[in-house]
Amino acid sequence: MDHPPLPPDIRVLPDTDVEGAWERFYPFEALHHLHEICNPMRPTDLSAVIDTLDPQDGAPALDIACGHGDLLLEMVRRASLFGVGVDLSPWVLRRAYARASQAKLAGTLEWWLGDGKAVPREPRWDIATCLGASWIWHGFAGTARALTARLRPEGRLAIGDLRLRQAADRERLREIGAPAAATPTRDEQATILIGLGLDPIFEMVAPDDAWEQYHQTVLASATTYAVDHPDADYRHLAAAWMEDFQRDRQHLTWSVWVARKR
Repeated sequence: MDHPPLPPDIRVLPDTDVEGAWERFYPFEALHHLHEICNPMRPTDLSAVIDTLDPQDGAPALDIACGHGDLLLEMVRRASLFGVGVDLSPWVLRRAYARASQAKLAGTLEWWLGDGKAVPREPRWDIATCLGASWIWHGFAGTARALTARLRPEGRLAIGDLRLRQAADRERLREIGAPAAATPTRDEQATILIGLGLDPIFEMVAPDDAWEQYHQTVLASATTYAVDHPDADYRHLAAAWMEDFQRDRQHLTWSVWVARKR
């Protein structure tokens, strides 16, 4: 497919099908090109997560599925650290790279194209994050294990993922065959973290208006993209996502856990 060039400074991880990635993530580009933050978070929510991660000068930080680079860009504005953003979409990495090139940063950033699973476990990182891409390791538990394995002792991780609302009736959801029934609760997520040798220190729960704004921006992105790219009309996909959101919002919420490795 036709696509813009990949900036030469972006590192391509081994076994990455670059051309395939351009095509695979074209729908995501159409649905997210207007997002500053590719998750249901307000800037104040992102800032609260970063406050708890507490980035320090000289610390290495890894962000898996970094999207447009919002988390790392804000951290590197605060501290002179070395940050690496990894994503399998060349579309979002182009945008992250461009944003970093235009920003005044205290530290250094690199952008890696490839699957998060391809990031080696050594060297270890002071900060390791994955917000909104638990599918890479098949859920919250797998994501927590993967990040913990890449984290030094006393390092901190952040995981953004869906969870059941406190008042959700899991048994009822199972009875009706709802996919949400398989989603962990807050207490189950906390237990997973503790079982991996982590101390949970903060949970940011996305407010409903941030979740709503995220999906409204998906709809707006799809609409504007279809105008400029008639071959990429994904408004039907955006509408389907919105239907799923409206169906599940009474049962599910989205939150970010920050935890420290013992």
